[in-house]
Amino acid sequence: METDILGALTQLLLQRLDVGWTFLLLLTRHVSFLLLVPGIGGGFPGITIRYPAAVAFTVAAFSVKNVVPVPPDMGIMTAQLVSEMLLGGLIGLIPLLIVSGAQVAGHIASGTMGLNGAQLVDPTTQASLPDLARLYSDLATLVFLLVGGHYAALLQLSSLQDTMTPGTFMLSGGGLKALIDQSAYVFYMGCMIAAPVIVALLLTNFVMALISKAVPTVNLFIISFPLTIAVGLGISIIALPEVVYYLTEQYRRLEHLLLITVA
Repeated sequence: METDILGALTQLLLQRLDVGWTFLLLLTRHVSFLLLVPGIGGGFPGITIRYPAAVAFTVAAFSVKNVVPVPPDMGIMTAQLVSEMLLGGLIGLIPLLIVSGAQVAGHIASGTMGLNGAQLVDPTTQASLPDLARLYSDLATLVFLLVGGHYAALLQLSSLQDTMTPGTFMLSGGGLKALIDQSAYVFYMGCMIAAPVIVALLLTNFVMALISKAVPTVNLFIISFPLTIAVGLGISIIALPEVVYYLTEQYRRLEHLLLITVA
């Protein structure tokens, strides 16, 4: 029975090359999306595992009303594939930039506390990250999934099939400006998330400077390092509810950001 179904599907694709070409374009879009989107994506190492998911998303998004004819020229075919790859990558990149903002916050806080020496390896990017940056990154990814950000991204990705002919996407001037603004906003997010730790450690250093002037015999070099780490980690834990709220508000803007980027 399954052999008959596969045979019929193969025969249909051979008879309707335009259907197969449209399916390939949409598959390229979803594979590119899964390369970058946080939470449900996994970069190049994870795409081999998530390839069946990309096929399932493509089947769900496919519509016979918007079938693209096979281009007669190899250059046009390449341009259409690149267009779909760019579209899927952009939709996956926008939420990834929010996660990157949380990573920047971890870098700033770790540098302020003196924890940059201890680093973990991020399995997604194969890059070294401070412990706090990895924790903030995982927290941002978890919030992204909890608030349904992946649903918003997938909905935007699939609904474009009805409003945009596959292979015709071009990044507009407004979309490029929105992408640049969101990339710059990463550093603003990092400073906002790490602000409690920075302020607390600034006050801690100020108090230790007063102590060193009042009691010169105190060896601040010995107590300053564990004290700054303890204060920094303590403030990071206390500020976690506010960090989660801030990330949630950022993800609530996700649908708007996706619309203006791919418009």
